[in-house]
Amino acid sequence: MISLTSIVERISKDYAGELLYRTFHNMPEYVFKDFVMSDNGFFQKELERILKNDPDADEEELEYEFEDWVEIKWKLKVLELNASDFTKANQKTMIKRKFGNANPNNVPDDEKRIEFQRKLAKKLKPGTNEPVIMLNKGGEFRLLEGWHRTMAILSLGDNGEKDPTKWKKIKIKAYVGTGPTIKNVW
Repeated sequence: MISLTSIVERISKDYAGELLYRTFHNMPEYVFKDFVMSDNGFFQKELERILKNDPDADEEELEYEFEDWVEIKWKLKVLELNASDFTKANQKTMIKRKFGNANPNNVPDDEKRIEFQRKLAKKLKPGTNEPVIMLNKGGEFRLLEGWHRTMAILSLGDNGEKDPTKWKKIKIKAYVGTGPTIKNVW
């Protein structure tokens, strides 16, 4: 039996997704699905807040609210990176998580996912991974989505150095966001 609440939630989620899709009309579909439509992500929470305040909000109003994100230009690229190319906050998180060897939540599924990503990364030709999503602010990258993949791939550059910022650079495929509004969402 399907509850009325479940139906309403599904319709609401579909409506929210359609509104966001029309708002981010210039964004690559992959970035939209993997980043914007992330279940617990920033955009879902913001949209909920906006619709709570104005249930009749349309894509023009959302485009205004998310203006800085809408203006970002996305390109699929293959980059050669190591941890030193990421923000200090990203580096800190990667190091704290030991590039996937430490699971902060002790969740077995995360450990299995990291191990799977590592095995997959070793099998793939460099730069042919499923894309990750990041912002570029003049040579410094901020990782947004694809943490497990990124850490697994970067760990392939481990050359024995204790400091991961000195590991060998590794090719990684990414959707990279650039543009003048990056500084506003950074």
